[in-house]
Amino acid sequence: MNSSDAQSGAHHTLWILSFYQLFSNNRSSLFTVYFVLFVVVRDHVSVAEGLAVFSIAYVSSSLISPVAGRLSDKLGRRRLLLLIAEASSLPFFVLIPIVSNFLLVSIFFVVAESLLSFGSTALQAFVADITPPEERGASYGLVSAVGAAGSIAGTLAAGVVAQVFGLDAIFYMVGFIMVGTILLIIFAIPEINLPSSSSRKPLREMKDVAIFSLSTSVRTLGTGAVTAFFATYAYSLGANPFDVSLVAIAGLGTTALLGARLGKAVDRVGEIQGYVYGTLVVVVSLFVYAISSSWLDIIPARIIYSTGFALLSPAMLSWITKVAPANRKAEYLGFFSLINSTLWSLGPLPGGAVEALWGPLGLFVFATVMSAVSVLAVLILYPTSKSRLLPT
Repeated sequence: MNSSDAQSGAHHTLWILSFYQLFSNNRSSLFTVYFVLFVVVRDHVSVAEGLAVFSIAYVSSSLISPVAGRLSDKLGRRRLLLLIAEASSLPFFVLIPIVSNFLLVSIFFVVAESLLSFGSTALQAFVADITPPEERGASYGLVSAVGAAGSIAGTLAAGVVAQVFGLDAIFYMVGFIMVGTILLIIFAIPEINLPSSSSRKPLREMKDVAIFSLSTSVRTLGTGAVTAFFATYAYSLGANPFDVSLVAIAGLGTTALLGARLGKAVDRVGEIQGYVYGTLVVVVSLFVYAISSSWLDIIPARIIYSTGFALLSPAMLSWITKVAPANRKAEYLGFFSLINSTLWSLGPLPGGAVEALWGPLGLFVFATVMSAVSVLAVLILYPTSKSRLLPT
């Protein structure tokens, strides 16, 4: 196979992975929008309790990520891990509306999200495997944009389903989507042969990744809570379940339209600059959240927030895959996810406490402070005039 054929095959695989993200984004977006609302409305728990379960589920998922990444590198089988993750988690999601006990709902959600983590690092590494380093930002941006475009239809459909059939029906809808995801993996995603990773990178030699992950991820202590809270916030301002889906779609549409373009911008300006600019845009969205007086005001907040995230997310992933050895991308991404996703997942805990004490305004101020700390840390550790990639 000549180089042009190989490049064409890589682009074809990238688009297939993007369509996989289309399906999986439907699932993750729906739970981000509706899970806390589901347990608050159906099980009559507090917002803080709903956020706590949401947080525990994603903390569990992030703790498994390094193991999942190591397994993916050791086997050299990205496709297999995607299939195992989807098939094993499906029954737990479908059973959630059937059980009436809040504890069982929480356990099932935690188990399902933990199983899915075996696929998330494999997908991110898969994208890096088939993409040249100078195009990583664009590739991650494309996958994110296509996934967001698909989530628009899914979220709109979920809003209609929730309004007509109730919030329980969303979980059955997710099960139907996951069947399509499994079929796509089986029949469309190719398996690439990767050299297996036989020896593990000592943890102390991943110090640079740990520093980068901590400095960028401290932001998520605040923004993670805001992401989990915005649907309930919209509901408290008069939105019904369908209106909530419109708020979510505003953010998804922004990612769909700008994700690929902003990913390319990361390749041009560098990962550190891309992260800083994206985080500053997110801070602007927090101000809009804070001054919102109706659920309609949250729509521009979601648009601005999604614009910033569409810039900072490919910046972080591109940085990690560039410093990772060729046959350890998933392990490095898993280690990054351990820190990033854990802090993001823990965010609803202090965020929920702050919201309970000082209301939504306190939560948005908390998120702004955490974002400012992250930007300052990154600017100090990674002077943009020195290097676009590695710490000085």
